[in-house]
Amino acid sequence: MILRAALLFPFLVLGLEAQPLTTDTLQFLKTHCVRCHGPEKQKGGITLDKFKTLDDAFEYHGLLENVLHQVEEGEMPPWDEDVQPTEKEKAALLADLGVISARIKSGDVPTRAGRVVLRRLNKNEYRYTVRDLFGVKFNPAANFPEDGAGGEGFDTMADALFSTPTLLEKYLQAATRVIDAVYADSQLRRKAIFESPRGKEDPVPVARKILRFHTSLAYRKRVTDQDLAPLLSAFQRGIQSGQSFADALRTPLTAILVNPRFLFRQEHDQKEAEEWPLTDFELATRLSYFLWSSMPDRELFQLADSQQLSQPDVLEAQIDRMLDSPKSRALSRHFAGQWIGFDRLINETQPDTERFPEFTRPLRRAMYFEAALFFSHLIEENRPITDLISSDYTFANETLAEHYQLSAKPSGPEMVKVPLDTVNRGGVLGMGGVLTSTSLPLRTSPVLRGVWILDTLLGSPAPPPPPDAGELPGDDTAAGGLTFREQLEEHRKKKECASCHARIDPLGFSLENYDAIGRWREKDANGKPIDSMAVMEGGLAFQSPADLKSLIMGGKDKFAENMCRKMLSYALGRPLRYYDEAILADLVKNLQKEKYHLRPLIKSVVTSRPFLMRSATR
Repeated sequence: MILRAALLFPFLVLGLEAQPLTTDTLQFLKTHCVRCHGPEKQKGGITLDKFKTLDDAFEYHGLLENVLHQVEEGEMPPWDEDVQPTEKEKAALLADLGVISARIKSGDVPTRAGRVVLRRLNKNEYRYTVRDLFGVKFNPAANFPEDGAGGEGFDTMADALFSTPTLLEKYLQAATRVIDAVYADSQLRRKAIFESPRGKEDPVPVARKILRFHTSLAYRKRVTDQDLAPLLSAFQRGIQSGQSFADALRTPLTAILVNPRFLFRQEHDQKEAEEWPLTDFELATRLSYFLWSSMPDRELFQLADSQQLSQPDVLEAQIDRMLDSPKSRALSRHFAGQWIGFDRLINETQPDTERFPEFTRPLRRAMYFEAALFFSHLIEENRPITDLISSDYTFANETLAEHYQLSAKPSGPEMVKVPLDTVNRGGVLGMGGVLTSTSLPLRTSPVLRGVWILDTLLGSPAPPPPPDAGELPGDDTAAGGLTFREQLEEHRKKKECASCHARIDPLGFSLENYDAIGRWREKDANGKPIDSMAVMEGGLAFQSPADLKSLIMGGKDKFAENMCRKMLSYALGRPLRYYDEAILADLVKNLQKEKYHLRPLIKSVVTSRPFLMRSATR
């Protein structure tokens, strides 16, 4: 079964259109773009000679939007190019590409649900799944190689989850450790081996019952006799060699954890069909790994087995149940952590210990959990996503409250919700984890902070710097009598740097009252007053975190669209394609209708066509 709403969705499954772009557009790209962004040279990693037909424009719609923005803002072609387009040529290009962009966003393109390639469990998913399967408390994936981040920057992207010989060796070692831990713990052992043969009872049927139970959970489906055959054979060989019933089960239980059906999330194909609904077991798996980063629990499995999960009212009730579970904190730690970037506090962010001895391990931990608990609070209380931009509360313990110089004084190490008496601190822009992760070891970085705001919050990434842009000093102590801001102003005088820094730097400068570990300050490292005045192109001026938040809130739909994009990509485990843009537009509209509250957004993602369906082609 599948949601009736999805079945009523009007769609086309067609081949892409092969008609060429207009002659004027092709000539513009050839004359002004391809020399630096073509087969011989790819400045910024951008290649534009691929834009030849309408289907090319559909396929590379993200790049299309980038071209539109760069030309419209006058950032491309570069000012120093000998041949510059006329205003008429620019207008014609923008009109042509604008029509294509509007088609994509409206859904007036060949559409499909999309397809996710065979996807293995990432490190976090492996850890949580083994925990829920056998109850072990340690992290068996701790020494696995790091997962890559593809698509929108998440480690849930199937295309980036490679399987190497080293990883396969680690899987076997981890499986052995897990089963050893189960056998060493009498309580876990009784739960795993929940029945034993009595007297001279044939042990094979009892072993089959135990293995069927565990494999059904581990493989996330109703298992067949064919699935069980090799496991039972291994069990029988153990019995024949004189092992006890429990010891004979050790090898097949270990084998379950290295079986591809456990390690990979496989979804069925349907012959001679362009698109089809997921089975209820596949839906249960997608849902649980989206919200919990782990396997479905027994209630989900029972609903899937009875084919009730895909019924709209049942599915909505399950989403609420799962979001009410402590397991949903995985969504905060791994979706929000990777998107907002506070997960870098775990092992990447390293302020200089001599310059900032106050940045202790307890402070690092408190900063991490401030952000994670804040996002969990949005889920649990169904708060609006705009709280991420501006809020009058945060989560802190005694250490973090002292660091922030808060009026509210929680005691002890426990993180609790605390009120804020300054509009500068609330939301992610005032969180120490974000401010520290967007700084350098010895100083703040208005550039990094500005880039983070554009890319992470607003989904409008700045282009990479040119190769000859030069390096800014890593320390903010005065050089030649100049403050760091004055040094940056000198850097911005370079024509090739000016246009990008005009977008980036004002955003970062408005946060300069926060030092490199997120403390409020009035003076810089040289004892000079902080200059946080920011002026955007067009003359818009602001000079504080509070002003910046007001500016972002004024265009909050830009932030909302970017969050919808990130969440949909994370949930699907693939980058978004041109045919997802109409789905994205619907998510944003529904979010606006629901006053920007978070739970309706999550439900909209789960009940969307690409989440419930699978296509024959990508």
